[in-house]
Amino acid sequence: MHDDAVDLLRRSLKWSLPATGWAAVDAAVRTLAASDDVAADLGYLELAGPARIVTRFGDPPEIPMPAELRDRVNELIHKLGAAEPEPADDAP
Repeated sequence: MHDDAVDLLRRSLKWSLPATGWAAVDAAVRTLAASDDVAADLGYLELAGPARIVTRFGDPPEIPMPAELRDRVNELIHKLGAAEPEPADDAP
């Protein structure tokens, strides 16, 4: 499940969302970072991601991920990647 989380986190770095959307992503990332069960909490990030609905005139502008959140996401990617088991020394 860590691979799925890392994949979604990497994809999130490329999202464009309104500022309110980034607040939801930030909350989801904080939940994942504190989670003992990444599989159970990964859905929060999926739900916070971009909708597949066309935006309407007057909707708030979409912006790239804020720098502070980008740093937090990159730290979590590293943490989850490090959580993967190390291969055995005698592994082919």
